Amino acid sequence: MPTVVCVLVHGDPAYYRASAEAARSVLRWTPFRLFVAHGSEAAPPLGPSERVLLYALPEPMPSSHRAHRFLRKFRALEAALGACAEERILLLDADAVVVRPCSERMVAEALGDHPIAMLEQPTVSGSTMGRADFLAHYARHTLALLAPRAAPPAVADFRYFNSGVVLATRAEIEELTRWALSTIDGIAGEHQVGEHMVADQDYFQLWVNTLHPNRAVALPWFWNHCEHWHPSFPRLGTLIAHFSNFCHGPAAATPERMRALQRGPWHWTNRAQAAWIAARRRFA
Repeated sequence: MPTVVCVLVHGDPAYYRASAEAARSVLRWTPFRLFVAHGSEAAPPLGPSERVLLYALPEPMPSSHRAHRFLRKFRALEAALGACAEERILLLDADAVVVRPCSERMVAEALGDHPIAMLEQPTVSGSTMGRADFLAHYARHTLALLAPRAAPPAVADFRYFNSGVVLATRAEIEELTRWALSTIDGIAGEHQVGEHMVADQDYFQLWVNTLHPNRAVALPWFWNHCEHWHPSFPRLGTLIAHFSNFCHGPAAATPERMRALQRGPWHWTNRAQAAWIAARRRFA
């Protein structure tokens, strides 16, 4: 079954610079087609080709609230499903980069018998957060807005999945996207509880933890490796490096760091490591 990669980019031009590295990495290291949903703030990261499909997002957004910048991911998925016939979807954040070969077989093995796969985020670097803390956050914010009558799952059954890298079957994404867009349209107020916005990741969390438990499987660490939740970044064996900045947008050094991890077959050579460290220092 073939796979298509879906990337959403809009808003801050820094996202476009990062997404150009993400897009080139998909074309370099995978055989997959690439669907890019983009805004009008800057030129698309790549031109159309046999492997690249571009989709201009409709303007304007339904709300200026910051959550809707991330909720547009479901409009991107809706458009990708309409334009592409592939049976599997790899949803990739604009600041995530593939750094070594990824095949259809690897996607199939990662999913196994499950229709959707994401990384369980184990912590936030520099904090003591763990699964129980993430569950408390999920109950106070995600459930409070999206499913106020639902009981939170037990700690042992809960997984705080990160939506920066999502693997799924077409059927799963179709069902999830229909539900998400319908739910978004049905919420009268803003997508926020207290100081916390409720965005795309909350929808994925609710889908796999409350609405359809046991559908998701946890990806191995190397599918979504990030310095904000893994020690010793970057590690040997990384497949996708995620330069998440927790909704603050890519840092100035991010594109150069993304390029440094793509140089040659990625064995994390001294030269590549030196380039990555130099980029960090230059923009610190």
